[in-house]
Amino acid sequence: MGRFATAGLMVGILGAALVGCGGSGLRAQDYMTWQSEGDQAPRYPLPALTQPFPGAVKPWAGTLSHHLLTAPLLDRWFQELAARRAVKTFYILSPSHGDRTVQPWAVARGRWKVDGGWVETDLGPSQALAARLGVALEPGPFQYEHGVHVFMPYIHQYFPQARVVAVVYPGEPPVAMPPAQRLRDAVLASFTPSGREENFLLVSTDFSHHGNEAQTAAKDARAQRFWDHPGPGTWVLAGCDNRPGIFVLASALDATSKAAVLWHTNAYLLSGQDRDDITSYFFTWVW
Repeated sequence: MGRFATAGLMVGILGAALVGCGGSGLRAQDYMTWQSEGDQAPRYPLPALTQPFPGAVKPWAGTLSHHLLTAPLLDRWFQELAARRAVKTFYILSPSHGDRTVQPWAVARGRWKVDGGWVETDLGPSQALAARLGVALEPGPFQYEHGVHVFMPYIHQYFPQARVVAVVYPGEPPVAMPPAQRLRDAVLASFTPSGREENFLLVSTDFSHHGNEAQTAAKDARAQRFWDHPGPGTWVLAGCDNRPGIFVLASALDATSKAAVLWHTNAYLLSGQDRDDITSYFFTWVW
């Protein structure tokens, strides 16, 4: 049996380690972040915007790198978002690095330590998402998950009242479509027109991996075609480490949707290192 088919079996085996979606007996966990661990975010002059921040728009979704190398861009992205809208709950969709999940999707219950306090799970919506996915809350995979914790200092700084619904899952291709479609349906239930007023869909993803400059440019040119025409018919062009997350985002878009690539850059351009092992980044907004 595959992972998707055996989710219920795994919940039964784990017993006390996982609690069903009602979750009253599940103890929340305290998670570390790069900031609470004493890591220093790099500092450098911001690269030029790929395109200017759009005018008076209110984004409800976007993509961000989960590499701390991009810290100055992360900081500016969150700062500009906070100038435009409030967010009650950030829904963070992340690939599971190290594949530590025991279910098809892990939904967090816990809080993340940052300078000056904590970023808390939004428990009710987290339970509701887990119920729609048919899984138990699973705190364990989030302790060292940089695809989630890298954002927490910025959420705390710019959205101090916001809470988080975090979900991780295998993100690399090939994409198994039934789980991706179930994730889509479960997440987008919270992104009705009224839901977009309160919630923000944060897709945690890096794009081209392990290529040289020419290979990276070719892969990113293909991904750019998705950003030029974002939607359910073009998501397969976006080569990245979070393909299900891009599928969820693309599925919510229609002919009236717009996207802005605020920064398109890569690790070599930012660091000057590893010219033959490049990861690329698209920092975007969707509205």
